Amino acid sequence: MPTVVSLFSGCGGLDLGFRELGYEILYAADNDPSAVAVYRRNIGNEVHQRNVLEEDFHSDIAAIGSADVILGGFPCQGFSKAGPKNKSDVRNSLYLEMRRAVRTLKPKIFVAENVDGLSQNFGGSVLKEIVSDFEEIGYRVEYRIIDAVAYGVPQHRRRIIFIGIHEGTLDFSWPVATHHAPKRNGESSIDGHSRQLWEPVDQVWQLPERTMRDAIDDLPELGFFPDHLVTNNWPGKYLHIFKAIKQNQKLCNVRFSPTSVYTWQIPEVFGETTVTQKKILETIGRNRRKKEYGSIPNGNPLPIEEIARLMGEEVNPQDIEYLLATGYLKKVDVRIDLKGAMFCSGIFKRPAWDKPSPTILTSFHNPRYFLHPEKNRPLSLRECARLQGFPDSFNFVGDGVTIEDGYRLVGNAVPPLVSRAFAQAVLKSLTKKNKQI
Repeated sequence: MPTVVSLFSGCGGLDLGFRELGYEILYAADNDPSAVAVYRRNIGNEVHQRNVLEEDFHSDIAAIGSADVILGGFPCQGFSKAGPKNKSDVRNSLYLEMRRAVRTLKPKIFVAENVDGLSQNFGGSVLKEIVSDFEEIGYRVEYRIIDAVAYGVPQHRRRIIFIGIHEGTLDFSWPVATHHAPKRNGESSIDGHSRQLWEPVDQVWQLPERTMRDAIDDLPELGFFPDHLVTNNWPGKYLHIFKAIKQNQKLCNVRFSPTSVYTWQIPEVFGETTVTQKKILETIGRNRRKKEYGSIPNGNPLPIEEIARLMGEEVNPQDIEYLLATGYLKKVDVRIDLKGAMFCSGIFKRPAWDKPSPTILTSFHNPRYFLHPEKNRPLSLRECARLQGFPDSFNFVGDGVTIEDGYRLVGNAVPPLVSRAFAQAVLKSLTKKNKQI
């Protein structure tokens, strides 16, 4: 079977599908001791704790000599939509170490994964650099954006996949989607005719998307299953918020819709308000995004006189002072705005049972991001692992690996079902080549 070298391997999500199809993993490397411990426990002893910038890693690669396939989920923090965009982030250039390994080992094909923001941020300049740098060492590079839900993962997870083919000697066919991949509200379109953006075309033979209920509804209570744990590390007052948020809702003051729960509806946490004070808050909320009040995309502060006009009654200055003191409002020069505008996209989101999960992040131990569809807590580590498609036999916690470590490793991983789809496609490509020789 083909041989594999894995770089930036994390806990092994990208490697797992290749291992399951019989590939021989010669070597895997990651600089995170928790990732190495979990990989070794669940996949094999081929993994090493290495910093790809240091000489011991370079010596390891030179000693290997050659490999058929190189895998690499190189770090992406400077491109991620979940954090600040920083083109100068040193981690953005670590793909060059993968390039160096590819140049040394001369694999027939390499597979690399990153966040889809890589294609959008900085005018696509980084994407062009990556392609150009690998082409310089003799690889034809193709890339697509995929959503993991299209491969049977019960989670929306858009990522860019690079395929590098040595000197154009192989034919590679992208793995065909097996499941329907519905578009989410507010998500940029994926154009099936573009080299850069790709999605499956709806066909009658595609299976329906897998949902959160499909993946985690059968789990017992916390603690009665491996890694079915939460940190319980949040303030007790959060319970009032949990109880107020229903399925497909979120805590969000600045988007007036059935999906929003407003802070003034949870007085146990945010403070009591009178009927008139609620009216002031709702008046600002309904009008702050109208163009006549300014051009700030997230909304504009309003003059008190305009708030009174919109309400159709005088505004008592004492009400404004109270709402400022309790943190419901803030002053912007001489105008007034909702202080809650800082979380315009919503927090404490509770997803729907019968849809795929939102993208699993490293921070899912914190309930401020997402809650369980029914239970008043965040998703457990095991629930996150299932939503990523890890088998229940793949254990994260133990041997010095904490629950928080486990959430981080799961959130950074490639879903194994996506890995398996690409392992099959690569194997087909390599087999075609062997038959031609």
